[in-house]
Amino acid sequence: MESMFEDDISILTQEALGPSEVWLDAPGDPSLGGDMCSASHFALITAYGDIKERLGGLERENATLRRRLKVYEIKYPLINDFGEEHSFSLYEIKDGSLLEVEKVSLQQRLNQFQHELQKNKEQEEQLGEMIQAYEKLCVEKSDLETELGEMGQ
Repeated sequence: MESMFEDDISILTQEALGPSEVWLDAPGDPSLGGDMCSASHFALITAYGDIKERLGGLERENATLRRRLKVYEIKYPLINDFGEEHSFSLYEIKDGSLLEVEKVSLQQRLNQFQHELQKNKEQEEQLGEMIQAYEKLCVEKSDLETELGEMGQ
């Protein structure tokens, strides 16, 4: 993840100032000593670099934690009182309504059950047809055995 702050160190250099602007605590300023100006400027640049480095580290850690959270959401979905699994992303809960997410989840399950019901009805019809065909074959077999028995006598 890229840092949201680019290299802003230029704001700490005199080159970033316009030609008519001067440092308030510039070495030419008689109220401050030259060594104190240089030291405070160096301290400011060092602190800025440290803060920027820490920010980058925290952003990397944040990205790692988000990836881990996603893995845990997939690996360990939430289970409600009815024993049904739900995997609500924290982003979905934060950004959208939990009721809307639940509604979509229930609608998907309803569609799945309707599809399974239709499939089961088709399988039941096929099974009925197969049973009728088997019964017909049994009757024909019985008739053939009877005819064969009559021919043998």
